[in-house]
Amino acid sequence: MSDKIRIAYNWIGPRGPIPNTEVPNILNLVAVAQSASTNSTRFWNDSIWHLLFCNNYGYDLSSTNFLSQHDMFIYPMALTWRLNFTTYFYQTSGILEYSDTSEQTLYLIRHGKGFILIEDSAEAHIQRNQLEQMHSYFSLNNIPMNKVIYLTGCMNAQQLYDQWCLERGHHKPEDKMNIFSFPVSQDSLAIYFTVHNPQVPEYDTERAPEKLFLSWNRRFRTHRVAIGFGLDKLKLIDRSYISMGLTDPENTSMHITHSYNDYLLKYMQITTEDKNNFVNKLPLVLDGETNINQMCQDFNDATRPYYQNSLVSIVSETNFDSPEVTLTEKSFKPIKEKHPFITVGAPGTLRALRDMGFKTFNTFWDEGYDDVIDSSERMKKILDLCKHISTWNTHQIIDFRRRVKPILDHNYETLKTRYSVIVATKIRERILEITNK
Repeated sequence: MSDKIRIAYNWIGPRGPIPNTEVPNILNLVAVAQSASTNSTRFWNDSIWHLLFCNNYGYDLSSTNFLSQHDMFIYPMALTWRLNFTTYFYQTSGILEYSDTSEQTLYLIRHGKGFILIEDSAEAHIQRNQLEQMHSYFSLNNIPMNKVIYLTGCMNAQQLYDQWCLERGHHKPEDKMNIFSFPVSQDSLAIYFTVHNPQVPEYDTERAPEKLFLSWNRRFRTHRVAIGFGLDKLKLIDRSYISMGLTDPENTSMHITHSYNDYLLKYMQITTEDKNNFVNKLPLVLDGETNINQMCQDFNDATRPYYQNSLVSIVSETNFDSPEVTLTEKSFKPIKEKHPFITVGAPGTLRALRDMGFKTFNTFWDEGYDDVIDSSERMKKILDLCKHISTWNTHQIIDFRRRVKPILDHNYETLKTRYSVIVATKIRERILEITNK
């Protein structure tokens, strides 16, 4: 028997597999054809094979038609943010029914050496009701939970899942899913380095930038709005590059006032006058880019001048009030541009970066805010840090830039390493452990 783990798909074209998540349509077929392409946004390609397994030792691409009970295999199912997460796990019309997964494949997963891989690495869906629904769905389909691999964008997913299992009384290994954190944005940027061979950003240690902070904000989140109010109250808006809309770019009927967290703003001592002063300055537009893919990855380095002419990035991550730690492209773009950063994220966001091998900036300022559970107090500490940095004179700024450069260089090089290699290795080790028991 081969020690290779097969990545099994129902349909495979000349350019790769078609997602197992749904019955193929004409757009899927065109996408994997040899000499055709489509720019439609109404479907998604399966990237699991190409992104995670094809360049990693120990995996082979395979058709489900050729699987036997002796084969170790993964049956991958890529989810999309276009659908509500729990839609995939409705009891009688979930992902297995919608994709028309064959009984033969399900039999080999239940009784053989097969595993289902649920991939949602662009998001951090590991909330209690979502875990409850996943467990109920796979239990209804008689699939042991240790035959389910869940690939999530939540960096502290294992910790949150273990706590949920403890509360639900799931103590046996066979009663638990296999959880793996995968910050897919980091891998996309690592591929960018190998494919495009980009020009290395310059970091001038002898020049004080014109602006203090750089903060990109597109979709409304209560913590992003709060940071805007806080920086304005500190009179740092004009000294910084800040983007923020007056209405949501994807729903213009949603005004910024719909994203106020009244408790948080009261805690920050933001008055009605403060609110009006900031809102009257909106929208704050930087480069005017509207293409979401370009905004997320910035592979043509169009925003580089903003990084080079500002001192520190303020990264407003997806999550702040919730416990799920996310590392999206927002966290990795400053690293790509050799830029120091402060992170407005869930507790443990900086720790997650350090666990990946990146260095943060506790040599230069207090990063204790990353461990503060209370979101209001965490916001206060972040704004206090911004206020402290804003007092630096030119000499202090130059000294900081000289001393911080080795960290920026280290992070830039670390970003080039594909995290998918680490994840694929961990998945292989887990499967071998389970199947060899």
